[in-house]
Amino acid sequence: MLSYDDVLNMSYYKKTSFTGWTGNMRFRISREENDNADPVFRVCVWPAPYIYDKTPAEQKRFLDFPFTEDGKRQAVDWLNEMSESYRELSESVP
Repeated sequence: MLSYDDVLNMSYYKKTSFTGWTGNMRFRISREENDNADPVFRVCVWPAPYIYDKTPAEQKRFLDFPFTEDGKRQAVDWLNEMSESYRELSESVP
């Protein structure tokens, strides 16, 4: 389970993205602009074991959150929910 402190501070995302994993799920958090040119956290999750660039697009799930401290907390909460669903999925595979 990720904590809010695990995903670093806001200024980090102004320079680069953050990637990591939890269980059977990989993730990437980046600062992007939405269709209105507003900054957002764009969060992507995909199944292990491959890195972002080597994973087929159809295996990636994206969700945007406001580029705020509250948006960062929402992103972590979503990542933890997704991690649980990836864990349950891997347990159901024989």
